[in-house]
Amino acid sequence: MKRSLIILAVVIVIALSALFVSVSYLAKSLEFAGGGIGQVNTSGLDITLAVCNPSFVPVTVESVESDMRGASGDYGSLEITGNTVQPLSEGQLQGTLGFTDSNTMKTFVNWVLSNESNADFNSTLVIKTKVLGLIPYSYEKNYDLLAFSNVIFGKGQWDCQSKQSYVAENIRQQLVLVQARMSAAGFLYSGDTTGGNDTTESANGIRT
Repeated sequence: MKRSLIILAVVIVIALSALFVSVSYLAKSLEFAGGGIGQVNTSGLDITLAVCNPSFVPVTVESVESDMRGASGDYGSLEITGNTVQPLSEGQLQGTLGFTDSNTMKTFVNWVLSNESNADFNSTLVIKTKVLGLIPYSYEKNYDLLAFSNVIFGKGQWDCQSKQSYVAENIRQQLVLVQARMSAAGFLYSGDTTGGNDTTESANGIRT
């Protein structure tokens, strides 16, 4: 009897371990890329984050969060709301990249556009997911400035059909406009990165 219980316990432990490894692999296989910039205010950007699920099961991204820090203090935070991404498919997540003040935001945008590699910046990205809509799994990853900006505005590995290649250049153009507005004396944010009047919508879906 005891032997049977021991064998059963071992089988359960092995099964749970295999399940954990599988869930971990499926959750961490998600790929992220910049999807565009929306509304802009004096200390934040509304952003779209594209997500690719190259696995064969649905994965729900409950949230993507990050505190942005440096030796001199806090820079701000990233808050992305969730969505379910079907197998072998891509989706979009919406969120905000917020900064402690306008000067911090200006510094960050300048760093990104100049491809700064030695900036005093660190981000711990926390991704909360549910595999098959049932099994929760969270993980985190540390990024320096270049790696973080590539996730938010660029594109790393991307195994879904749409390669997002055109989006990265559009986002850079949007950041240049953000930089120009912040550099102008007495700037006022009344829209987003594309300019124009309140009723015009640009080709990439950003209201201007």
